[in-house]
Amino acid sequence: MAGERDVRCGEKQVPAGSTAVGGSGTLLALARTISDDEHICYVQDVVVNPAHHRRGIGRALIEHLMLRYSHCRFFLLSTDHESSPEGRRNHAFYRSLGFLSYEEKQMAGFGLPRHRPNLRDTTP
Repeated sequence: MAGERDVRCGEKQVPAGSTAVGGSGTLLALARTISDDEHICYVQDVVVNPAHHRRGIGRALIEHLMLRYSHCRFFLLSTDHESSPEGRRNHAFYRSLGFLSYEEKQMAGFGLPRHRPNLRDTTP
């Protein structure tokens, strides 16, 4: 198991994202973004191997991306609702990094329902 000092954060083998790799080259975490590198950076995924939770790895990845895309007008992400156990943890984590909800930023976010009919299966 790698300690914090063994972790390298940077853009390595993941287009528009960051990885954390342990001293042995093992992938510990991954953060992926979608960005036009001007107006918006959307953090698509932040995944940390559960064996390496609570070691600052996810924080280091997000901080790296925040710096990398600091010139973008919007730096956004979506996560589980705070009423779920994952959502409570995620909200606390992102708030500790300075993130605000869309409402707090006087913004709105929209998405299609999670479960919706497959429109490719219907004939016109």
